[in-house]
Amino acid sequence: MSLPIFSFVIVTYNSADTIELCLTSIAAHTAQSYEVAVVDNSPTDETLQAVRRFAAAHPEIRLHLFWPGENVGFGRGCNLGARQSSGKYLFFLNPDTQLMNDAAGSLVECLNEHPGALAAGPAIFDSEGTVTRTCRRLPKLGHVVLDATGLDRWCGAYKMTRFAHDRARQVGQVIGAAMVMRRRDYERLGGMDEQFFIYFEEVDLCKRIQQAGGEIWFWPEAQVQHLAGHSCETDSVRARMIFVLRESRKKYFTKHYGDFAGLALEAVNRMEAIQKSSVLTMLWMVRRKRAHREKAQGFWAVATGVAPRV
Repeated sequence: MSLPIFSFVIVTYNSADTIELCLTSIAAHTAQSYEVAVVDNSPTDETLQAVRRFAAAHPEIRLHLFWPGENVGFGRGCNLGARQSSGKYLFFLNPDTQLMNDAAGSLVECLNEHPGALAAGPAIFDSEGTVTRTCRRLPKLGHVVLDATGLDRWCGAYKMTRFAHDRARQVGQVIGAAMVMRRRDYERLGGMDEQFFIYFEEVDLCKRIQQAGGEIWFWPEAQVQHLAGHSCETDSVRARMIFVLRESRKKYFTKHYGDFAGLALEAVNRMEAIQKSSVLTMLWMVRRKRAHREKAQGFWAVATGVAPRV
């Protein structure tokens, strides 16, 4: 059996309600040969059963399913899926996404057109069909301060809010929910750094790509719909994800800029958390929305340095 062109690597967590639609979109739009590697971090077998239903209905698709028996995290899950697959190109894809066209083929065209490109990402659309501004510059401490204070919404120094995401361009980072790399480049760079359980693993990878002299491209001809946060940020775990995101951001700064940068980032995290937990607590008292309470608990955990219970 010949090797496939693409290996779609999908790390799932309680994704039973989205994974079949994701897999169906891959089958509907991918023109070249492919395989799919699903690494399921879920504590129950509901996602496994959904993947097995799809596999039974589509025996022509080469599908590898792995259940580590514990939540090994996103970065480690991506590495596991990459090791257990064989395609020339790796397409890392979230389970709450759906391809809108032959995104895999378009992203490979990007890599071929720009030989210095080691990674490429598509245009991301929300559930209403609106393009989402997903590109970022690689973060520096000033960017984090602008983001924490809300000032970046106007200046766009970090989140590139003034870039309409309507043309191809080289960027600092693309979203890890949908990203294509050549297998050889991914392996040469050592894959995802598994110290990042979730969040900032793709930022770290993009940083290492650029340190190696490579480029990262945003390619809007490739289109993917993303139900952002659906795969992990449900009400029951939202507070913990707020905490984990900031812990991962601190790890990133410590790794790339040293211990002092990590301590400075910790100070910014805590100042942001005190402010936002206070505001969200007041909003919850007035409106009684569960999301406000969950977010307030998450930011209070950041402020105190004590991880919230799931």
